[in-house]
Amino acid sequence: MSTVSSPIAHLVTSQANADSWRPAAGERVALYGAGGFGRTVSEILRTAGAVVVHALDERGSRAVSLPGIDVYRPMDDPLSPAERAGTTAVVGVFNRDADPNEIERTLRALGYARVVSVPEFYETFAEHLGERFWLARRAQYDEHADRIHAAADLWADESSRELYRAVLRFRIAWHAAPTPSTGSQYFPDDVPRTATAMRLIDCGAYDGDTLTAVSTLGLAVEKAFAFEPDMGNFSRLVDRAGDFARATGAALSLWPCAVADRTGSRRFRAGEGEAARMETEGDEVVTAVALDDVLPGLLATDLKMDIEGAELEALRGAKGLIRRSHPRLAICVYHRPEHLWEIPLFVRDLELPYDFYLRSHGHSGFDVVMYAVPAR
Repeated sequence: MSTVSSPIAHLVTSQANADSWRPAAGERVALYGAGGFGRTVSEILRTAGAVVVHALDERGSRAVSLPGIDVYRPMDDPLSPAERAGTTAVVGVFNRDADPNEIERTLRALGYARVVSVPEFYETFAEHLGERFWLARRAQYDEHADRIHAAADLWADESSRELYRAVLRFRIAWHAAPTPSTGSQYFPDDVPRTATAMRLIDCGAYDGDTLTAVSTLGLAVEKAFAFEPDMGNFSRLVDRAGDFARATGAALSLWPCAVADRTGSRRFRAGEGEAARMETEGDEVVTAVALDDVLPGLLATDLKMDIEGAELEALRGAKGLIRRSHPRLAICVYHRPEHLWEIPLFVRDLELPYDFYLRSHGHSGFDVVMYAVPAR
């Protein structure tokens, strides 16, 4: 093992393999994960010449399957200890619900000496996996070292500073994944909240889950504006709107629109639940709006954005609103690699009195949220 050599090495301060893993022809591989991502990984492995001896998945073969590959629960792994010691285990699970640290512990306990994590696998096979949330090759971080260092100095508390470093260690050094924070996403107990009744803008309202969280937490709300362009999601949002209005007494305005830097039409990939998103190859056309265009004069207290990679663009379309209102910001920073540093730096450059916090609400680097809170 050797220290990562990088302009941001002192932020990473961890050990990692100097070279990424690539299977040798005929190398025996056990795959952990038989879901959609695992299926893609298995296809890449076989194309690269590896022999996938089997897959492991907690759900077992009755619940999941892979073409041409036997699936076992980890406790039923049929390999002998000696066979496991000579087999590489590749993690094929990439979502917010599965703990990669627990997966690695399971594989190590089974006797697999070589465990290839998702970030390490991506280092070798990025061109096959394509753009997937925050995944990026190490070189991208070196290219943005100055910006990464600049964002490291923004955070208001040690929890945020350590999480920032932990996220980078996971992405670059393939170190242990950061542990999710406790508390409600967008309204965690250890990040200051709005003191008065909220005037909330919810961008990426999905099916109303954030509005439900506000209601469940008993937060005071005066007005709420919910933006959701996917019509399937929007229909479910409408269904939940009445409960929110009755529980909070708030005036609620629902917008079947995407949020962007300017108002106009955009291609959109619909029908993918919470992953529906603006995309140049999208199968639908939706209306996108700039918040500065459609909410002129509004003095918002809270602005939340979880819009599948369009956050930085949407913030550009809300600069006037932010400068006018100084709302508390809860912005997802995990949909694209550079959002971890570029979104907080964008808000910093507005030169407003904000304190910055960072919290993780999911496993595997998902649901990482920047909170910018008006300084008291």
